[in-house]
Amino acid sequence: MIDELYIARRFSRLSEVDETEFSDMKAAAIHFQKEHNQIYAAFDGYVHLPVDAFKHAEVCSFDVNEATHVFRSSGTGSSLRAQHFVKDISLYEHAVKAAFTRAFGEGPFVIVGHLPAYQQDSSLVYMVDFLARSVGQPGSGLFLNDHAFLDAAVAQCEDSGCKLILFGAAFGLMDLIDVVQIVLPKNALVIETGGMKTHRREISRSDLHTSLAQGFSIPVAQIRSEYGMCELFSQFYTNEEGLFVAPPWTQVSVVDPENPSITLPQGEVGVLTIFDLANIYSQCALLTQDLGRDHGTGFEVLGRMSLAELRGCNYLFERTQN
Repeated sequence: MIDELYIARRFSRLSEVDETEFSDMKAAAIHFQKEHNQIYAAFDGYVHLPVDAFKHAEVCSFDVNEATHVFRSSGTGSSLRAQHFVKDISLYEHAVKAAFTRAFGEGPFVIVGHLPAYQQDSSLVYMVDFLARSVGQPGSGLFLNDHAFLDAAVAQCEDSGCKLILFGAAFGLMDLIDVVQIVLPKNALVIETGGMKTHRREISRSDLHTSLAQGFSIPVAQIRSEYGMCELFSQFYTNEEGLFVAPPWTQVSVVDPENPSITLPQGEVGVLTIFDLANIYSQCALLTQDLGRDHGTGFEVLGRMSLAELRGCNYLFERTQN
């Protein structure tokens, strides 16, 4: 019998899941969450719940008092912060490690993150810190505006032959190279975690990657992107062609902003929806606020929807609360 416990226990080997088993587990997850997630149960007639629900309600399929962790969004652009209640942190850790190693291999790596370690409710901070501890070699860890730490990590890679992987939010990395040009090892990878727009400036992903490549003295092909969010346990990384690739325990589709029940053909721009089995104890099927395009072998993230489009999608959720 496929139920939530089967999915949770199977998750350590979900990289082996084929399409048939995924389809069976998807159906079981929807059934389980319709029964145990009050917010999703009220959202009758639609498969994907708008991510905005995490800002307004406790979106979970278990007693919230049993949560061992709570991840919160940054709250950028809004006073409301999304909250993701975590029943089993090992599911998140399995998803993080499996997605990373599928994208980049087993290493050896020195993994560093230019991130504020004090933000302990950030899923991004937890993710990079976990990778540094579980996959990274000595010299791995988090730092913020500490060039000496990064210099030591570079030296460690040069001495040990490990590949350096540097994570950071887009504009945090830009701030790092604004001070001085940094020469990373020739085989280093820089992984920017999105956020093309802040209160200070806006930049295209292509221009961002060009600037980062110049600032870190590596080829632009070695600048990669990670797509994730507080509301999702799984992450998506770009390949060498610049497309985000979905791990096998997830499913990504592009839908019509005006009618999210309609999946658009490959090549058309619409709203990204994600089904993430790692979210078995919260909400697997999510309607994001991001525009994207499906290419078959991967997908693009083209930025946030307009306010008008956001209002249309969020209305789907709001009507269930009345």
